[in-house]
Order: sequence, then C-alpha cells, then structure tokens
Amino acid sequence: MRWIIAAVAAVAGFSLCAVAAQAATRVPATSKAIAAYATVLHRINPQLPRWQSSNLARHLLVNASHWKIDPNLLVAIVTVESRWHTQARSGVGAIGLGQLMPETAHSLHVDPRNPAQNLAGAARYLSGLITRFRYHHNHFELACAAYNAGPHAVSAYGGIPPYYETQHYVVKVMSTWRAIAQSVHVPRAAITHAGQGPDVAFWSAAE
Repeated sequence: MRWIIAAVAAVAGFSLCAVAAQAATRVPATSKAIAAYATVLHRINPQLPRWQSSNLARHLLVNASHWKIDPNLLVAIVTVESRWHTQARSGVGAIGLGQLMPETAHSLHVDPRNPAQNLAGAARYLSGLITRFRYHHNHFELACAAYNAGPHAVSAYGGIPPYYETQHYVVKVMSTWRAIAQSVHVPRAAITHAGQGPDVAFWSAAE
C-alpha cells in the first residue's frame, strides 16, 4: 500500500502527514486532491480511462465528505469489492463498484449500473453501517462485516459472523485501509481542530 501513499502525496503536492491529517476528517474535492486520488484509482485499475479516474475520484471525495467517512476507507471497500471495475458483476447479482445488490440499491434510491450513483450508494450504505455500530469498540470492523454479510447477520452473531468469506473480507479491507495509518504519522495537533467522531478517534489511536 506504500505506493498509494506515495501517489497521493506526489500528485497532490502534499506532505505525507498532511494527506493523513486530511484523511482523518475530510479531503476537499480540490483539483489537486482529485488528481491525487485519480492516480490511485488508475493504479488499482489500469483499465480506467484517465477521464473516468478523475470523475470517480471527484465523486469519491464529494461522497466521503457528505457522508462523513474517511475517503481511504471507501477506497478500500471498493478496491476489495470490485478493484474499481465499473461494470463488475458477482455470481450472486451484486453490481458495480460497490457491488450493491439490486434490493440494496433500490433502498438507497440509486441506479447500481451508473458508476457515480453506485459509488454514492456505497458511501451512504457504509456511513449508515458505521453509525449503526458506532457504540461498539470495533465498529469499523463490524461495519465492514455488515457490508459483506449484511447488518442482520452481524447483529445476530453479536459480532463478525463466523463465515470464512466475511472474516477474510474484513481482514482485507482493514489491512488495505490501515496500511495508510500505519505508515503515516498523524500529529494529534493536526486533527484536533476537526472535532470529534469515530474517524478522528481511529486516526488519533493510530498515532
């Protein structure tokens, strides 16, 4: 994952600490930030045309900011789900970037075949899961498990369900996301101005 950090820092012209500090709260969809994340997405999926990488990067940052989630967590989820292949389809019928099931997409009022709407739906769904499990110490892991297996399964088992696929999924998503936190030092002073919340707490703990 070090190349992701390097790509963001190099293209955006930010220091590594600055990138991580912004990721702790929100990354404004500036031209430099969009270019940085576009480079990351294109590295993950080289088949993406440059214009689409930029378009998806903009939607990524806007939706992450709107739903108050770490954009790097959203990148990790979509990377594990589809590796940013906009036309991805699973054997069970999940569609697009965030691999939304048709019924889930319908409840979110998005067209899962539209990449921008799919990404918006994934961001909203992930945000809702983080909020649902926010009182648990491992709420990020539970949110990821719920994204894979469904929130009812997580509630029924009182934690990450004992499914190999789900447990492996959580490990993959968290390792993709945490690689940034483990590699970048985020001074506490750089994020206290951002207020409090689960994302801020996570990145503070990483320090």
